[in-house]
Amino acid sequence: MIVKEKYKVTILVAALAALGGCSDDTEYIYVDRDDDIATSIDTGPYACSDAELAANPNKDCRLYIKGSMNGWSARPEAQMHYQGEGMHIALFGMEQGSYEFKLSDPEWSAERDLAIGKEFDAEVVTNELYVLQRKFDDYLNQNMTFVVDDAQEQVFRFRLDASTGIDNPSMLIENITDSDFDNLTKPVYLVGSFSNWEAKEDYKFSYKGAGNYHASISFEAPTAIQFNVQQGLENPLVYGALKDQLVNISEGASALTTYPGGMMHASVEAGTYVFAISMLGDGQIAVPVSMSKVRTVSGHNKITAAGVDTSIGADGSNFVDSYEWDASGDMAVSLADDETQTPVNSRQLATVDAEGNYKVTLTTNAGTVAEQSDSHDVDVLPLMPTKNVILLIGDGMGYPALDVARAYHGETLFMERGTVHGRAKTASADSLGLELLSGIGENYYTDSAASATALATGRKVNNGVLSLAYPGDGSPLKTILEYAQETGRSGGVVATSHCVHATPAGFGSHGPNRNDFVQLSASMYGDVKPNVTLCGSKQVSGVDVISQQAGLNSYTVVNNRTDMLAELPNLPASDDGSILFAGIFGEDEIPYLEPNSYQREKGWSYESLDIPSLTEMSLTAIDILSKNPEGFFLMIEGSQIDFASHNNDIKRTIQETIDFDSAVEAVVAWAKADGNTMVIVTADHETGGLELIRNKGKGVIPDVSWKWGNHTNADVPIFSWGVNKEAFNGRVIDNTSIYNIMQGAFDAQ
Repeated sequence: MIVKEKYKVTILVAALAALGGCSDDTEYIYVDRDDDIATSIDTGPYACSDAELAANPNKDCRLYIKGSMNGWSARPEAQMHYQGEGMHIALFGMEQGSYEFKLSDPEWSAERDLAIGKEFDAEVVTNELYVLQRKFDDYLNQNMTFVVDDAQEQVFRFRLDASTGIDNPSMLIENITDSDFDNLTKPVYLVGSFSNWEAKEDYKFSYKGAGNYHASISFEAPTAIQFNVQQGLENPLVYGALKDQLVNISEGASALTTYPGGMMHASVEAGTYVFAISMLGDGQIAVPVSMSKVRTVSGHNKITAAGVDTSIGADGSNFVDSYEWDASGDMAVSLADDETQTPVNSRQLATVDAEGNYKVTLTTNAGTVAEQSDSHDVDVLPLMPTKNVILLIGDGMGYPALDVARAYHGETLFMERGTVHGRAKTASADSLGLELLSGIGENYYTDSAASATALATGRKVNNGVLSLAYPGDGSPLKTILEYAQETGRSGGVVATSHCVHATPAGFGSHGPNRNDFVQLSASMYGDVKPNVTLCGSKQVSGVDVISQQAGLNSYTVVNNRTDMLAELPNLPASDDGSILFAGIFGEDEIPYLEPNSYQREKGWSYESLDIPSLTEMSLTAIDILSKNPEGFFLMIEGSQIDFASHNNDIKRTIQETIDFDSAVEAVVAWAKADGNTMVIVTADHETGGLELIRNKGKGVIPDVSWKWGNHTNADVPIFSWGVNKEAFNGRVIDNTSIYNIMQGAFDAQ
C-alpha cells in the first residue's frame, strides 16, 4: 500500500548523527572498566515484552530483513538499527535478482512479523512509502517482492517508522549505492586479551559497504578470549555487554552491544576469524557484533558419469580473496571456470572421459594467514544406455515421513522394499556450509526451488531461484527435461501442486522468483514447452494463468479427468516430440486427498472436481511420452506431503506419503515391464523436523513430534529401480549428483 502524501519525517538529532557522521565536537565518553556499565539498551517499540523475557531471557527481539536473499534467516548484516522516536534503519546490500522478504525477529513472533497487507500488491520499489501490516489476530500480511536489476551489488537503505504505532509502521527503501561510504570519523578497533587490551592497527575494522565493518584475527590454537569494540583512541567509546550480563558470542550469532560496555567472551578454534559490526555513524547507541570463522567449502561427495560437466563450487566459503582448484586421482580431469559466476573460478566444471575416482581440493586465500583447504571425492561411474528416465520426488518427504507412514500402514512401504538405498545432501548455494554450524546450523536449509534446480540442472542456486544462475549472471541453466528434448526425447512433469509450483517449475521453466506464477507460466508453456504437464491450476487476479498460457501456446488443454480420457484417443500413435498436452486440474490448485476445512467450504475434492489420482496422472503421462520412440524424461511429484508437513498435519502427511508410494509402485511396475527405463525416487528436503514417537498400530495415527513448520537440512532418501539402479546404492551424495547420473544415463553408448 503506497501512502500518497509527500514523505516527511523528523528524526532525533542522535539518529541524524548516526546517518551522516557526527560533527567534530562529538563528545566521546571515556570508559573506566571499574565504573558503572550501561544497564539497558533502548531497542524501540518492538522490544521484548516482560512476558517474553520471562519465558526466554535470551530471546532476540531485534528486527531483521529476512528473505530469499539471505535464506530467510536473521543474519547480523540485515539487522534494523533503532534510532529513536520509532525509527529503525538498515543498510543492506543485494545482488541482481528478484527477492521476497519480510521484517521480523529471528523467531517470526507475531509481535514482529511485518510486511504488506494481504489486500495490496506485494511488489515494493524504491522511493515509495509503504504502510506495513503487523501479523496478529485476524490481520494478515504477505511476503513482499523486491527486484534488483543492476548486475552489480546495490546498497539499499531501509527505513521503518513506527512512531505512530507498531501495527502499521511505514517503510521506505532507497538505493544509496553511489553515496555508500564510511561514515565514521574515528576508527573502530577490536581490543581484548589477544591484543593486551590495546587498540592496534592489525585489529582495526575496515569498511566493507552497507554499514558493515570487518576485523580479522588468526589464532594458532583453541582458546578463550575476552574483548570489547572500541571507537577512537583518545577518550574512546567502549562497546560491550550490559552490566551483569554475560555475552559469550558463538560463530554466526550476533550480540547487541552498547557503551559504556562490559567485557565480552568467545571461544575460538585454531584458524582465522572475522569479527563484524554494523554502524551507520559515530556514537551509535547499539552496535551488533558477530564473528565467523573463515571457512572453505568445496561441497559434498558426488557421483557422475564420463562426459558430464560436473559442477564443483565454493558455495558456503566465506571471506575469500582467491580460489585455487586441484583434481587428483586415477584419471585425467579437465577443470574449466564456470563463466556464469563472478569470479569465474569460484566454480569449476569438471569433465573426465573414463570411469574412476578423483578428489577435488579447493584452497582459498593461498599464501596468507587465512589460507584453508577443503576437498571431496567424485566417483565416475559406468552407466548403461537408458531410453527413459523417471524421477519421482516426495516434496518434504524425509526419513521421518516414511517412518510415520509405515507405522500407520502396518507394513513397509513399497519404495523402501527395493534393494537400492542411498542418501542425498540438500543444501542450497546460500545454505551450504552454514548448515554445519554448531547451534545455529539448523536455521540454514534449502527451499523447494533451489533443490528442484539442483536436481534438474546439477547446479546449486540460491533459495527462491528456479533454474537460473543465481549466484551468478542470471543466465538460464539447462534442465534435464530440456536436455532430453535436445536429444530427441520428450519431456513432462506431473505434480499434485499447481504446475508452476517450485518443483515442477524447476524442471519446466526458468525464473528469479518462485512466486511469480505469471512469469513462470509464460516460461513453461512459451519457452521450455514440456510435452506433457499434468498438475494443478493457479488463480492470479481471477485468472488461471497456467491454463491461459498453455492455451496461448498451442497446447491441448483439459481441466478434468473426463475430458482427459476423452482426448487421449485423439493423440497420434507415434510422436517425434511434437505433442503438447496439458491437464490442468482444480479450481485453484489441487486439494488434499482429504480436503481441509477451507477446501470443504469450497466444495473442492478429487471427486467433485473430477481430478485424476497421482497414480493415474503418472501412468497417463508415461503413456503419452512413450509414444516417442527416442524415449522421454518425466518428473513426478507428490507435492502435498510438504504442504501437510508445513502445517504439522500428521494425518494428511501420512495420507499423501502413502498415496505417493502407490504412484511409485505403479511406475516401477511399468518400468520393469519396459526394461529400458531408470526410476529414481528421492525428496527435495525434509519438512517440519518430524519424529515418530510411538507406533500405535496399523490404521492408528502414531504419536509424533514436530520441530517447527519449516524445512530442515536433514539428509533425504534415494531409491532406484531399473537400468543403472546401482549407481546410488550405499552412497551419501550431493543432490546435484542425481542430475549427473540422469544425463550420463541418457548419454551412455
